Amino acid sequence: MAVSDSLNVFQNVHFDETIIKSDIHTYLPYGSSNYGLSDEIRILIQSQDLITATYDSFLYIEGKIERKNEDAEKSCTLTNNFPAFLFEEIRYELGAQKVDVCRNPGITSALKGYISYTSNESKGLHHLGWSPKNEEPLQVEYTRNANDLEKHFAVCIPLKHIFGSMEDYRQVIVNMRQELILIRSRSDADCYQGEADAAISLNKIQWKVPHVTLSDSAKLSLFEQINTNAAITIPFRQWELYELPALKQAQSDIWQIKTSTQLEKPRWAIVAFQRGKKFSKAAKAADFDNVKIRNLKLHLNSESYPYEAMHLDFNANKYIAAYQNYINFRRDYYAKEEQDALFDYSHFKTCPIFVMDCSKQNETLKYSTVDVKLEMESVEAFEAEIVAYCLILHDALVQYNPLTGEVKKL
Repeated sequence: MAVSDSLNVFQNVHFDETIIKSDIHTYLPYGSSNYGLSDEIRILIQSQDLITATYDSFLYIEGKIERKNEDAEKSCTLTNNFPAFLFEEIRYELGAQKVDVCRNPGITSALKGYISYTSNESKGLHHLGWSPKNEEPLQVEYTRNANDLEKHFAVCIPLKHIFGSMEDYRQVIVNMRQELILIRSRSDADCYQGEADAAISLNKIQWKVPHVTLSDSAKLSLFEQINTNAAITIPFRQWELYELPALKQAQSDIWQIKTSTQLEKPRWAIVAFQRGKKFSKAAKAADFDNVKIRNLKLHLNSESYPYEAMHLDFNANKYIAAYQNYINFRRDYYAKEEQDALFDYSHFKTCPIFVMDCSKQNETLKYSTVDVKLEMESVEAFEAEIVAYCLILHDALVQYNPLTGEVKKL
């Protein structure tokens, strides 16, 4: 506070009464109430005379995990981030136009969560099915029968956990048709770990959305601008996941990830590896593996990130360069200075997440299409079951007009 501000003792007191009411409203899927594997589930906000704080909305899910009688002595537990693994894809549409999409929500949200959440934030998310260090059992199960074969759960998925638009755009949506489209996963094996063959069934899926009521003066001011036919811009950073299901069984490989437009060129690339975990009940699907990476380099046309080779050696505990990039992410992405990283140096060795900052780019990348390639080098040849994931965070712009209902991606 400036010295002059401390002398302003006669300033008026201002109370913010712009919002006079905020309530949670529940929206249900329409059509079939069957939530089986590979099913499509649609939840619609049809009314266009609403102001919603969609960024604070969440999915509420109830279901059960059940073992067969012959598996009564076999273990079976829900694993970290299992609610997101229930779905293969989740889309958010505004005015019947796709605004944001999360493919493979389990992997996408795990990667983003590991680099974004602090230790304290993660502790407050256990009831959401989030326990990244596997230190505590998930506080979501309760048993209804004496033989313990059937366990019920109730969890929620905040939309900001899976969509960049909900994390970045913290403003209300005015007078627009909105819809969530959920595609159930082909298998629920990524949701649990154990010896038993378990079946998961969902009996309730709801979209809970805050409705906002404005004061008369605030409403008048807002709708005066809307009646001028002004468009509203939604800027955000989209999370786009790419998967390489098999690497060359050699010490190095080059992955041609995508060709992007000027706006959608990567600002960040988050890379991680798994070994034989997909749809395996013996593994925890949200855990990533140390595959003894020596160097990673992201190529955007002729530009490379990082500029110098990292020369990592996980066997000798020499991976400081990768860990420093990991802990710097919150500072650079969110402009937050605290260094409360979710993984400490020793835990990072077992679950390395490689962060490449390519947010600072020269002029040649601003006016051209961009070929995105990832160069990977390991200490030893990649094994046959290794899968590579690359989560690209890029800029996105959407405009909507509350008066006409028109939506377009820029």
